[in-house]
Amino acid sequence: MRIAIIEDQSDDAAILLHFLAQWSEKQQIPLAPQPECFSSGEEFLTTFSGGSYDLLFLDIYLKDLNGMETARRIREMDPDCKIIFTTSSTEFAVESYDVNASWYLVKPFSYETFAKAMSHCETEALEQQQSILLPGEALQNRIYLHQISYAEQQGRYILIHYLDGSCQKYAIRHGDFAPLLLAYPYFCDCIRGIVVNFEAVDSLMRDRFLLKDGTSIPISRLKYEKVREAFLSFFYSRTRGGL
Repeated sequence: MRIAIIEDQSDDAAILLHFLAQWSEKQQIPLAPQPECFSSGEEFLTTFSGGSYDLLFLDIYLKDLNGMETARRIREMDPDCKIIFTTSSTEFAVESYDVNASWYLVKPFSYETFAKAMSHCETEALEQQQSILLPGEALQNRIYLHQISYAEQQGRYILIHYLDGSCQKYAIRHGDFAPLLLAYPYFCDCIRGIVVNFEAVDSLMRDRFLLKDGTSIPISRLKYEKVREAFLSFFYSRTRGGL
């Protein structure tokens, strides 16, 4: 999940970073990369582009360009990213609906209140938006993680197989691509050159994964115990409502 904090008070930004770290650990949702902090709306907008973030924490009472105007400019470029306003007053609560804000945190707020806001944002739609941008030549290619079944190395390319049966080849080395997926607990490198999405797995066999579409993915003998442990951990977390 890609997150940015736009906050001109360093202490308030530090509190958000602390709460985010707690939430990430409890929910087992990686913050990849780590949340970025900006001290003004102007600073944030100079580098912002649509699709850059999944979630923004935006202070309303920023100097110069306030948070509400910053949000309006964000919406011109990105109608989908979640916005949580942080503020010391409820003055703009009604106006926040104009920019489709997800939540309104009034300072000072507790971790429980923060977690409630995150829970509200952590809908299925937001989860499905988890994605990565491929580096290098494929910079403009956004890959939505929950749509991946598995990815395999083919020479100097990566072939991504999707849950809908389609596939796409990208010019990127496996060593550069695999870590982007493995930052998320539902991906596993079960054998050299292949990364599988546990969400696509139907069953774990003695030497392979059987995917829901019937594809068989071999598991390295040397990695089997570690892979099995990771898969069972994922399975039990999912049945308890995590991940």
